[in-house]
Parts: sequence; structure tokens; C-alpha cells
Amino acid sequence: MIDNNYNEKFRIFFKKFEKQYLIAKTNEEKSFLWDLVVEYIEKNRDFVMQYPIVQYWEKIKSSEYNKLEKIFFQEYCWSEVNLYFHIPFCKTRCTYCNFHIITWDKNKSLISHVYINKLLKEIDLFIKNVDDFKVKTIFIWWWTPSYLDENDLEYLLSTIQNKFQNNYDKNIEISFEWNPDSFNLEKLKILKKYNVNRLSFWVQTFNNDILKNINRTYTEKTVYEIIDLSKKIWFNNINIDMIYWLPWHNYELMKMDLDIVSKLDINHITYYPLYYYDEAILNKSNKKENNIKQIYNFYDEVVDILWENKFNQYWREYFCKWNNISNYQNNFVSNWLLYWFWHSAYSFNWKYAFKKDHNLNNYLSRMNNLIDFYKYDSENKNRRLFVLWSRNIKIEKSKLENIQNIDYIKKIIKICIELKLIKEFDNCYELSGKWLKYQEILAHMFV
Repeated sequence: MIDNNYNEKFRIFFKKFEKQYLIAKTNEEKSFLWDLVVEYIEKNRDFVMQYPIVQYWEKIKSSEYNKLEKIFFQEYCWSEVNLYFHIPFCKTRCTYCNFHIITWDKNKSLISHVYINKLLKEIDLFIKNVDDFKVKTIFIWWWTPSYLDENDLEYLLSTIQNKFQNNYDKNIEISFEWNPDSFNLEKLKILKKYNVNRLSFWVQTFNNDILKNINRTYTEKTVYEIIDLSKKIWFNNINIDMIYWLPWHNYELMKMDLDIVSKLDINHITYYPLYYYDEAILNKSNKKENNIKQIYNFYDEVVDILWENKFNQYWREYFCKWNNISNYQNNFVSNWLLYWFWHSAYSFNWKYAFKKDHNLNNYLSRMNNLIDFYKYDSENKNRRLFVLWSRNIKIEKSKLENIQNIDYIKKIIKICIELKLIKEFDNCYELSGKWLKYQEILAHMFV
């Protein structure tokens, strides 16, 4: 659980770093200070997708919620929006998982139907309140939407298409996430029928023993079969998710995984390190700080091998061929105009964020799911803008002209240039490979 002081401890640390950095006289001293930054933040950070965390924004009084709801939705009007549908059902809980999921079996299809109906009510609420928008991305994921049976899957996808297709961007990306052991031809045909054009498979490793130990329920052979079958149904836009430094991993086994995935006939790879977070089963026997150096060492190997196999890096964990940058990946990590259709979510637009009920039973029973509203104050808005820009390859200088706290941003950029994290050009700043490596470190430094 992330407490309300989460950002504050990093802000205090950054002030101390800045003070020492400004009086450092040699590159060796500055390099030493940077190493301290990496070590401190890696040991103390958690899995956070929004910066600064919502608790640092101005919370709006509950008495204002009714009138604010309409205003919140209006922020999505006349814009390109990104829609995310969370299906929280999994066959088993993986030992590294720290997310809100429900383990289930085929006898629990009634729950899935109730949940989908709830999502559809949220869709109607969105459509009712948002005018003249374009849908840039639809992503159906987290954790295993492929566990829906064929009827529920068709029900969900047909409703999404019927409600939103008139607002589809001409280059819309519709992604669907699969657990390999729930894959079949019939479901694949349903996806094709409703214009899903990107598949993402949670593979993690090709080692069958490790798959079994982390509670995954498929084999290496399954992965090859689903890729072949997907291509036969004309799915050419395929992502594979991998994890390194899983329990029982060593360098040789990770290198085998990397060699295999880099040579597959796919166009996108997402390659995560495993951290041990508080809610995960593995945290009882492993501590996050014990694998930080190992993570950074193998990260370099991942980048080099994927580059040799024509995968270009565009975020810390994201690699694509033929400049096939995923709209989902790019917009999700940047938090650009996101609306989440699920419980346990924060949605974002340019001015506000809202929180839904994290308890699934409460979510299903509530008439109104928007339980907390927040808006940016000027300081946190500027911090957030910088983090959003930093999650792209370039920061256009023109985007910096109208922000209020420009001195703070310029100070950060100056330090980043000296640390060789950013390269300055006439019209933009480009992020270096070193920046990509330490992307989450920098997000925490500058919150």
C-alpha cells in the first residue's frame, strides 16, 4: 500500500541531492551522487503509474461530486481518448502478482457476466456525457480477458464496437491480452470479427520448470502454437511480454529466453524486470533490494540483443520492429487522456483524476462508481507534465513555453543534460539511452 508521504520522501531526497550536486566539482563526484540516487530510489519506490501520486493533488469535497462529474467528462470532449477495459479474472494467481484479480474456474461464469454488465453501464455513462471524441486506443486486458467464455467475449466486444465504432480514429489500435493457456481458435475468430488488431501474450519465460514454479499453466510449446495460429488468422501485430530475474532464473536461463524471443516472428516485445512488491507472494521470501544490481546488468543485455535483432527501444521496457510503436503502450505509460472501465482504477484527463472503488463487491453494487475526485494544483500539474513528456523520446521546446513553473523545469533539464540523460537540439530535447535505462528513477526524482 502506497502511503500519502510517498512522493514527499523523494522530494526531500532530491533537495539533498541537488544541494550536493551544485557544489560537486568533478565528474567523479557527480557520478557518485547519481549512483546514490539510483540506489535510494530503487530501494524505496513502488509500482506507480501516475506522478505525482493522486494523494498529492487537491482533493475535491464530496458535496461537489455531482456537479463535477459532468465537468470531468467534458474534459474528454473534442479529444483523442484512450479506453481501457479491465477483466480481473485469472485461472490462478501467479506468485509474483500484486494486482487486483479474482481466481476462478468455468463454474464462475455468472460473475463474469455480472461484471461485464457493470462495464457496459459505465460505457453508457461515458457516451452520455462525452461528445465528439475520437478513440485512439482500446485495450482489453489485466489480467486475463481470454478466460471469458465465447459468449461473454462476443457480448463484450460487440457492445464496445456498437457503442464506439462511430468514434473510432482511422488508425485505431484495439489490443487484446491473452494468457496462452486460454487460447483457442474460436475466440481468435471472435476477436477478428470485432476488429481487434493487436494481440499481447503474457509469456514471461520459455522455461517450463520456471513457468510451473510461478504458477503459470502452459508450456513453451503452447506459445509457439498460439503465435502460429494467430498468424494464420491474419494477426500480424503481436506483442510478447517477458520477465527477467524470476525466481529460479540465472543468467544462462535468462539468456536462453532472450535469444528465443528476439528471433520470433513478432513485431513487439515488452521486457520487464521482476521486482518484489509487498502484495506479491514472492515478497515473503525475497526482497526487492536484493536484485537491483542484477536487474540493471541484465537490462543492458536485453537492450543490446534486441537491437541486434532489429527491435528499437522507445520506452524502458518497450521494443518494436519497423517503428511499430504501440498506441496503447505509448499512451498508457504517458497517462494521456485515459478512461478506465473497471474497479480499482484512476482515470485521467488534463485537469482532473477520479478514483473508483477498489473493492469489487462494492463496485458491482454501487450506482455511482466515482468515489473520489482530484484536480491538479499548478505545481503538481507542472511536475506531472514533465513526467508525461519524459515518457516519450522527445520533449518539444515549444511545449515548455506556456507552463507556469518554467524555472523548476529548466533547472531539471540543466541537471539532466550534465548527467547525459538529455541531448539538446534547436527545437527539442531528445532523451538518451541512459534516460531510457533510468526512466522510473527520473520520474521519482522530479515528482
